[in-house]
Amino acid sequence: MVDSRKSAQAKRQLRTRNGEFAEEDNKSLPSGDTLTAFERKRLNNAMLAAETNIIMDPDVADYSQYAASRLDELVARPAKPGETDDMPLIVANLRYDPMVADGSRADYLADHVQAAYDGVPVKARDRIQLAEETRQHILDTAVDPDKALRELGLRPVQPGEHVGGPDTPRFPGELAELRYQAALKGEQTKQARYDAASEKHLAPLNEQMLGLYKANVNRGLINGSAFDDKMAFADALHELQEDGWNPEKGKEYRQSKDFKKLEKQLLNGRKPTRRYRQLRDALCDNEREYRYFMESKPDVFDPNEKVEKPFAGLGPDVGQAAMLRLTAKHRGIEDAVRLARRDQSIEYTVADAKTHTFRSDHDELRMTYLSDGSPYKPEHTIITANGIKPASVMSWIHREKPGSPAWEQRARQRFKEQNGGDWRSAG
Repeated sequence: MVDSRKSAQAKRQLRTRNGEFAEEDNKSLPSGDTLTAFERKRLNNAMLAAETNIIMDPDVADYSQYAASRLDELVARPAKPGETDDMPLIVANLRYDPMVADGSRADYLADHVQAAYDGVPVKARDRIQLAEETRQHILDTAVDPDKALRELGLRPVQPGEHVGGPDTPRFPGELAELRYQAALKGEQTKQARYDAASEKHLAPLNEQMLGLYKANVNRGLINGSAFDDKMAFADALHELQEDGWNPEKGKEYRQSKDFKKLEKQLLNGRKPTRRYRQLRDALCDNEREYRYFMESKPDVFDPNEKVEKPFAGLGPDVGQAAMLRLTAKHRGIEDAVRLARRDQSIEYTVADAKTHTFRSDHDELRMTYLSDGSPYKPEHTIITANGIKPASVMSWIHREKPGSPAWEQRARQRFKEQNGGDWRSAG
């Protein structure tokens, strides 16, 4: 009788010699109870982000629970410095999983997971088993199995090894061609929709505003703004363009001797706090605007208040200033201060991909952590990078009540541009 333990050990040693695994299976993986509070929080945040990304995409929303369940089964803990990151194997396992969507939708699902865990290296519960299962998934469904296996450092297709699942065509190239055509069609359709929407929103911008858009739309973000946020930012710049906004001239005014003399007079002994400077630089481009700002007695002089990162990653020079100016125009300076603070009482609209409708929603503020482990607060659950989404607050900025015709028109347009398909109400 063959000792199964020796057999498994021999297979593992063979695959390690072949370079298939970067490290031996770690049998000392800690349980969830032994993780630090920061490690557990980081994994939970990544899991929540992945599930949210998937459920917000109507192409793969039905697979959100399955993906979350698989991630919970596969991810054991964050990887320590010097350890191999198992996330590429986990992402590939989901991408080629025969149980989930195929074609371009499988790529969408895997991309959502990859984006959520970006910068969060993890260890699998059993790397050996994960690699074997992922390899089989690739053999069953991949367009180019050898390429996918090579990218993950797994053994290439062996002579006589069957490619394609039991219900797929016997000729491997037929399956590959079907999957390739599905993926290509999906990407082309999505790109065509994005191109048409971009042209519609960017065409009204003059050369100066278009330059400001390109320079600031992704400022401070790792993966760039979401598409609906880009279009919301373009719309904000267009409206401010109609108002004659020129941030460069505003900056020149605030650096002039006349402004500094007036500022000293109106501050009347108060110290210019960071919050004051933030709102001043966004809203005060001439003497009339500055006097109006100060006469409104803005609540911006608390010396102990900490100013957090710009919402949605939009930079303070133009991106954040544009959204704050738009808020001050439609809602007044007090609400501009609320937006700058990411006040949880702000109602904003978010997409509900399962019903293709929208709802008004906000969440309790909670402590979270930066990539270096330092804490900061607050943040909303539905965010782009590090704050409130520009697309989500546009209805609030323009005082469009949820359910009103104006609100529905904006929601319908944003949904169709971002997700495609037909928008329909919850009823």
